[in-house]
Amino acid sequence: MATARAVMASLALNYEIDSGINQDMNEVYCMAQNVYFEARHESTLGKIGVAHVTLNRVDDKRWPSTVCKVVKDGPMRESWKTRKDPTLPKEERIYWPRRDRCQFSWYCDGDRDMIWVTYMDGTVIPENMTAWRDSVTVALLVMNHVWEIDPTDGATFYYNPNIANPAWAGLYTETAIIGNHRFMVSE
Repeated sequence: MATARAVMASLALNYEIDSGINQDMNEVYCMAQNVYFEARHESTLGKIGVAHVTLNRVDDKRWPSTVCKVVKDGPMRESWKTRKDPTLPKEERIYWPRRDRCQFSWYCDGDRDMIWVTYMDGTVIPENMTAWRDSVTVALLVMNHVWEIDPTDGATFYYNPNIANPAWAGLYTETAIIGNHRFMVSE
């Protein structure tokens, strides 16, 4: 049974061989996950927009300095299982993101963040496999500056008005509309 990580590793290895550029596989995986969960039903340009917002945040001092930290940015809470033991060392404690409070909604919506590219019997799920391969490819191209043109014009925020109408949207300047997402930048 193929896993999402195995598919990503294969694509990234081929990219490394073709380009000669070494990849930080964890960073590529975090970016590809973000693109997949935020924009898997969007066009390639929509996926590229989401990837650029992630990188724009990495480059902005208001957010963490790595892709994985940006994707997982948000308040955390300690698991009740470790919180009840005051003698447990800090490094053994378990923390979870606070529900619906993360920068990217998929990360803390309470759903299992599984990327199913095959059924349990190993049969490929075509739509998911295509969306995952596209997400990994976009992650590689944007992170390695192959796709340098930012279609969001420097946006650090976006939302889908079909799903949410956040109060913060009125505070920012819209820079682009790509597919179902409105991209924005703070002044």
